[in-house]
Amino acid sequence: MDDAVRRVKRPAELDYLVEERQVVPPGKFLRTADPWAYPPPLTPRFTGAAVNRFASLSRQEMADGHIAVVHPPWLGGRAIPRLIVTARYAKMDAFGASRLLADLDLAARRAGAMQRQLLRGDGVKKWPSPLRTTQGGLRLLDARVGSFDILLTLWGSLVTIAGSSPVTVAGLMALAWDVGRGSYRLGKKWVAASLTEALDEPPSLEPAPSAQPWGIQHTKSLAPRMSEAIANDQGFEFVLNETERTMKFIVPPKE
Repeated sequence: MDDAVRRVKRPAELDYLVEERQVVPPGKFLRTADPWAYPPPLTPRFTGAAVNRFASLSRQEMADGHIAVVHPPWLGGRAIPRLIVTARYAKMDAFGASRLLADLDLAARRAGAMQRQLLRGDGVKKWPSPLRTTQGGLRLLDARVGSFDILLTLWGSLVTIAGSSPVTVAGLMALAWDVGRGSYRLGKKWVAASLTEALDEPPSLEPAPSAQPWGIQHTKSLAPRMSEAIANDQGFEFVLNETERTMKFIVPPKE
């Protein structure tokens, strides 16, 4: 793990998320990279300026050296990192629902790997390989039927990587989702907004009225708003609404 991330102090109440490990049964097939196939990393259209903005935001978030924790009342006050993923799949087929989970988990692991590369200061030439499924990912908190609604948080290495800079990593997750779909043009469908009120109720999938377009081409316009939200302990959200799948990456305001 990167030295800057290793120095971050993780609250003991999050140990239950870090100590969990996915058990991979022995076997030749399962010793390969991931049980889910994923496209090879694409050459990102990151400009040097965009890389510098992400790195600057990350350093700003990590300045106090601690992981902020939230205790949502609708989770019974359970401690989770300040990065929540919620999504909905409109159909009821098992393949589509499981594919949504896999794609979200892959986006989180890709974003975590990219965050490590940014912190090393090596420059970004391509998306690095995602964190392995045994290193970390998303943990299911709740699932509701009707349409397939899910609520997730982080586990493993991502508790520290994303928990120490949640706004930055949430933005990278949105870009990583588009990489998984094989196109950066999809970024035009993402919107983002700052959040000022605590999440006293389970999060909805509706974007905030003040939401603006988000994508790699929007880092110049949105980075100042992200920086302001970080400085004022506000939250931030990134929302994508597709025909059958809707998702939101939420960083709640600090408690």
